[in-house]
Amino acid sequence: MTRLQIILASGAAIVAALAAESYLGSRSTQYKINGISYGVPHKYEFMRNFSLPWLAGVKGFDKEPDQSIWLLFPANQLAQGVHGYSRWFHGYSDQVEADIVVNVLGGKEAREFPGDRLTDMTKVAEELGKNSEVRPDPMRSWDRVYWMVGEKGTAGQGNDLFYLIPHSGVEHLPPDWRVPSCQSSPDINGRETYNCLLTVYRDGRTFGFSIRQENLGLANQIPNYVEARLKEWRS
Repeated sequence: MTRLQIILASGAAIVAALAAESYLGSRSTQYKINGISYGVPHKYEFMRNFSLPWLAGVKGFDKEPDQSIWLLFPANQLAQGVHGYSRWFHGYSDQVEADIVVNVLGGKEAREFPGDRLTDMTKVAEELGKNSEVRPDPMRSWDRVYWMVGEKGTAGQGNDLFYLIPHSGVEHLPPDWRVPSCQSSPDINGRETYNCLLTVYRDGRTFGFSIRQENLGLANQIPNYVEARLKEWRS
């Protein structure tokens, strides 16, 4: 049997397993992070993890890190569970629901958080040493350190990449945060829109997620919300 036939056969096996799972009434997948098991309902799974031993030897088919969960939380539930959360964000031409995908990591990946955080802070310090452009962010008490500025269009906005740091300096970043990395782009009318990628450490786990500008001030509450939902799913 060729490798392609093996891949196709395994794909068919996964589809059959999902069909059987649906028929038998299973509505959750079991995950374990730092010794704690969670039965995550399928409707909150952004990415399903399947263990196929032979995949480890196929280039490009590396398995997800151990102790990893990808979760998708609908905007309407976040608006109910996080005080002040905006259910909508301004997209390219219309308002879009502000769902959030969160990657929860435990084990070795989470333990490497301090080193990853230090690497981020070093990069920011290097950019500041180059006299990179620094501008105040609309979110009070935060500054943007630009490390790539896109070509400006007729409306004056480009696709820019920047770090977000406290106005008082990167050393005053919340101790359980990696440095937020952000990207801005213009909407159909040239108005700036942006989102930031965050990694936050809590109780031996990291929570990675992207959040839009409308809810950036609530970023620290997202891991709290996810932790509360995980407690509901402990098994």
